[in-house]
Amino acid sequence: MRKAEKRTKIALDESRTLMLGAQILLGFQFHGPFQNAFDALPHYAKVAYLGAIAAMVVVVGLLITPSAYHRIVERGDAGAAIDRLITQVAALTLLPFAVALSLDLFVAGSAMQGLLTAGAMAGAGLIAAIGFWYGPNIFNRGRPEHDDEEESSKASTEAKIELVLTESRVVLPGAQALLGFQLAIVLTDGFAQLPGHAKLLHGAALGCIALATILLVTPAAYHRIVYAGAMVEAFYKIASRFVLSATVFLALGLSADIDVIVAKITGMPLAAGIAAGSAFIVLVGLWHIWPLSRRRARKAG
Repeated sequence: MRKAEKRTKIALDESRTLMLGAQILLGFQFHGPFQNAFDALPHYAKVAYLGAIAAMVVVVGLLITPSAYHRIVERGDAGAAIDRLITQVAALTLLPFAVALSLDLFVAGSAMQGLLTAGAMAGAGLIAAIGFWYGPNIFNRGRPEHDDEEESSKASTEAKIELVLTESRVVLPGAQALLGFQLAIVLTDGFAQLPGHAKLLHGAALGCIALATILLVTPAAYHRIVYAGAMVEAFYKIASRFVLSATVFLALGLSADIDVIVAKITGMPLAAGIAAGSAFIVLVGLWHIWPLSRRRARKAG
């Protein structure tokens, strides 16, 4: 791989690292309300939990955005443009990530010792996350600029295939976290107490996430079985379609289960519907509508 391609690969690997960290919190957000002790939490802890869910939707949406943008706008090419986008998105993502982490620590502290312990745990978590994630930038005296060769690099077919497979690994942890916890939820007492329509909605969400997971795993299987690992343009195009299609079902499944979770916590179907609709708009907007508008603007320009 050339220098620009390696830089883009490293940037995507760093996004994957963030997603691997985020998947733990994402799973907790969807599993917690079905635990027996959740209903006993004080009201302020449940409000914090809802805030953490909102923050994690933003985190997942932002983390997958560069991969979708790279597929739709850059067509898999490497260079400074996509590197800058990944850097900017990472900087934006870390703040809601830190907020979600601190709110979940607040919920845990509430369950253990009450409001004082909850506040101390949340404050310490937020300070540590902000300090370690943003602190180094304060002391940064400047960063190296991309050279002209990186700015206009056209990636080789081999590099494009490696990048699209990396991007499938960026999206996959979010899907697998949801899939695992969605399957576990159906065996809990909390799920058994849900009304029939909520169970059906969860089933639809489970189907969407299962399909998203299948689509994300397909490129690796397809490359190995059909093409025997050959680096050909035809496979790259197919793999790109699989990854982009998976994000649609991931958005549908995540939004549907947000409806189930928010309704269970609040007992307010209207609020749950608004939350689910808002999440879907945010996710599809980041992953499809914005990149498509950017591609059209680039063609028009």
